[in-house]
Amino acid sequence: FPGKETTQILIAATGDSCRLVRIRAAATLAGYPELSLNDAEKGSVKAATREYLDSMLSRPDQWNSHYNLGNYYLVRGELEQAISSYKKALSMEPRAVLAMVNEAICYGRMGDTENAHEALKRAFKIDRGSAVVNFNLALMKAQTNDLQAAEEHLRTALKANPQMAEAAYNLCVILSKDRIDEAVDFCQKAVEIRPDVPKYAYTLAFYLKQKGDLSESSEVLERLLATYPFYVDAYLLLGEAYEKQGKRAEAVNAYYRGLSIDSMPQQYRVQMKLRLEAMRRDDR
Repeated sequence: FPGKETTQILIAATGDSCRLVRIRAAATLAGYPELSLNDAEKGSVKAATREYLDSMLSRPDQWNSHYNLGNYYLVRGELEQAISSYKKALSMEPRAVLAMVNEAICYGRMGDTENAHEALKRAFKIDRGSAVVNFNLALMKAQTNDLQAAEEHLRTALKANPQMAEAAYNLCVILSKDRIDEAVDFCQKAVEIRPDVPKYAYTLAFYLKQKGDLSESSEVLERLLATYPFYVDAYLLLGEAYEKQGKRAEAVNAYYRGLSIDSMPQQYRVQMKLRLEAMRRDDR
């Protein structure tokens, strides 16, 4: 969600004298439908949004106009309207794979797995090597516990798009059950592609710890916390990794650092206090 200052700038931009500025501001705000606006702001955003929608449909004879409108509704969570727009796009261009994928995403969010799967199967028949099609098929297969098929689709997705960090991350999770070395390699790849996603680094540290690479696990976590000090999950894992290495002072420090975070969940807070108490008992 944009910061308060950025939000106010965008809202103000919806009343700009330049139409392009108004449209771009409305396009950005479309992803944040729960904004708290006063009456004047509501009027300005509504008018700019109408201009934005009109600009998308300035060529109603082109399939991508309806595809883009579907994306607008998808971002806003208006799923039935999004599906209607994607179907309109597909009636004009039956081979529009991305419209099929996004249609499937809508059905998936609505809990309609049958129609979601059908949309993805149609897309797969058209483009069997598509990264986005294979990635979404993999997620669906994983939901039904068909992990072998999910793995195959993820590998195809990553081959088609070697920069798809999500595919590498999901491969890590699937492979971790019985191929921990390969899982760690894929998670490392995800971290290298997207170092700005702390979940990937945390997961890498988690599986390194499971693998027994405790020193490397703690190093990954220290780097993660240096950049994201409020990633609260990492403190407990870091303390445990230090404990297993026999680094009691470092473990105590990690737990106290975690306890100093106001947003630390209560269950983590309790676990860290228990670990500290256990270490104090061992010292007696």
